[in-house]
Amino acid sequence: MAMSKLALIWCAGEAGGLQRSLLDTFRSDRQHWDVLSPTDDDFLERAAHYDGYVISGSPSSVIDDAGHALVRNLLALIRQVHAQSAAPMLGVCFGSQAIAAALGGRVGRNPDGGFKLGAETLAWSAQADAARWPEAGAATVLAQSHGECVSALPPGSEVLATSPSAAHEIFLVQRRFLGVQGHPEVDNELLRQVFMPLHRPLFDAERWQQVEREAQQTLHPAPVIALGQRLLRQGFL
Repeated sequence: MAMSKLALIWCAGEAGGLQRSLLDTFRSDRQHWDVLSPTDDDFLERAAHYDGYVISGSPSSVIDDAGHALVRNLLALIRQVHAQSAAPMLGVCFGSQAIAAALGGRVGRNPDGGFKLGAETLAWSAQADAARWPEAGAATVLAQSHGECVSALPPGSEVLATSPSAAHEIFLVQRRFLGVQGHPEVDNELLRQVFMPLHRPLFDAERWQQVEREAQQTLHPAPVIALGQRLLRQGFL
């Protein structure tokens, strides 16, 4: 069996534990991974011809930073893969929003106008076909860290799961573009040690108590991880 060549499109600036966690979460046997940055001058040329892609989260905004090279180049890659390739693509948080924006959907502020930080239990769609998505239906709790979410899906999309903060928590476009608003690569330790200190200034004391309560929940990302790994192995869901 030939080795598959996959790309992590890293959009979060300085690499570190989060990048390693994302790679470790979705890599499988017989896969070679490269890490690429959309801000590189030759990004679109280097990113062509991979067997699959994962797009990371980012402090950037698909809305506010639409004119920046990172967002422009990333959306161009998604459209390029859609038009010229059969490769699968998985987007996490900002990556999910980028997939929606590139393929004809819309991204907006969170419905409550605030920043969502903590953990949420997902509700798998009642229409989810167990034969196609055997992972759907299992108890799932994901870390959340977002001020924006997908407000309208691209044509040809299917909603696989919702969450209290995102109606389109997990969606699939044309069976090979998978968007996940939450962070399946983040465990309780990363949530508390990385995301919570970073976003603490956004919360008053009362709202911060809610974040701390949610962060005590045990995260259960395994069904989403299995879904993403299967997409990257077989090329569709």
